[in-house]
Amino acid sequence: MLITDVIREADNEPEIFFLLTAYVEAVNYCDKLDRLPDPIKDLPFVGAADVRARLELLEAVLADAFRRQDDPDRPIVREAMEIFSAALSRLEALEGIEREAVGELPIAA
Repeated sequence: MLITDVIREADNEPEIFFLLTAYVEAVNYCDKLDRLPDPIKDLPFVGAADVRARLELLEAVLADAFRRQDDPDRPIVREAMEIFSAALSRLEALEGIEREAVGELPIAA
C-alpha cells in the first residue's frame, strides 16, 4: 500500500498531517541532494491552505524541471505532488463532510 492510499483513507485531519509529516521527515533523511525546496519540507503543517500553497509551489518546481529536459529532480517532485495532492483532496473531502454534518451549505468556488 502506498502512502497516497493511506492518506486517501484517513479518517481525520490529524491523521493526514501525521502522514505528511512522516513523508517530509523521510525525505529530509533520505534526500541528501536536497531536491525539494525547503518551504515544502518545513514543519509543522498548518491546515489545508498550507498544503495547497505547498502543492502550488511543487507545481511550479515541476514545470521548471520539465523545461530542463535532463532534470533528475522530476521523479521526487512528481512523487511529492502526488502525496500533497492526495492530502489536499482528502482534507477538502473531510471538510465537506464536516460542513454537511453541521448543516452548512457548501461555498461556491
